[in-house]
Amino acid sequence: MSKAQIATDVASELKTLSSGGLPLQAKAANESDIGQAVRTPPASGKGLWTTGFYLLILLIVYIGWQYRGNVYITPEEGLGYVLGVTGGSMMLLLLMYPLRKHLRWTRSLGAVRHWFRAHMLMGILGPVCILYHCNFQLGSMNGNIALFSMLLVAASGLVGRYFYTKIHYGLYGKKADLDHLSSDAAIAKSFMDKTFEASPELHIRLQNLERQAVAPLHGFIAGITRVFAVSLKSRWYALTSGPALRRASRNSAWGVQLTAEQRRAYYRHARFYLHAYLGTVRKVAGLSFYERLFSLWHILHLPFFFMLLITGFVHVYAVHMY
Repeated sequence: MSKAQIATDVASELKTLSSGGLPLQAKAANESDIGQAVRTPPASGKGLWTTGFYLLILLIVYIGWQYRGNVYITPEEGLGYVLGVTGGSMMLLLLMYPLRKHLRWTRSLGAVRHWFRAHMLMGILGPVCILYHCNFQLGSMNGNIALFSMLLVAASGLVGRYFYTKIHYGLYGKKADLDHLSSDAAIAKSFMDKTFEASPELHIRLQNLERQAVAPLHGFIAGITRVFAVSLKSRWYALTSGPALRRASRNSAWGVQLTAEQRRAYYRHARFYLHAYLGTVRKVAGLSFYERLFSLWHILHLPFFFMLLITGFVHVYAVHMY
């Protein structure tokens, strides 16, 4: 059963188990509360589509690199010229997202989230078109400067995308904040009360991890150290928590009342909420750190992009004038 399925039916299953004599207590008693509180990740199908898309892009780039010595595509005419115009237009259209986001008169151009998705897509497809336009080879001085400016902007965009996902609920979700994350962690942990009764050492480890995640820190080194430490610990706890969860469903005073099917259901639910809790703690630990990095990234990314615009216009002008 997938995480999304467990999150959807957990309320009804917990209610069923409780009516059979289980003293389980759920603070979020319906599906919408649970889904909102734990903020489950997107369905695995969407993740597979995203992974498949990036693998396809890598394959296209690899094929172009392997055949870069051939003359199937030339920048001056035909398909190569069209790819240059297409890629350059996509890079220029990247400006539409910040314009739509900050200027009121652009509201009629569509929702910001749609332009954000287009921004992400064109930021990948545009450079691929340009690479095929130049046949993965260097050319004139102005063309080379424009090419490396584009590659710098593309690499910077990927870094910014990573930082963005660390301070939002996924790539297209809302911005995270400490209050919401703390609420998420508390609700996820509340579903493991019976596990903590049967395994107090797990409870102590999680409490120590949470304290480490929210402790105030100053400085880059302290921030990155905490991010890595909390990430490693939380993933280790997720891997090694199986025995504690099974003990809770077998050996505790309430666990002996369960049937085999109820034990399996409890184990799935407890494991789901443990992973949800640990994922939230990881996000809490890195929130302020990645917010600072994202702010610094914005300061650097904008000059890179304007440098690309200038070098791109110079290249287009030189190509058509000489």
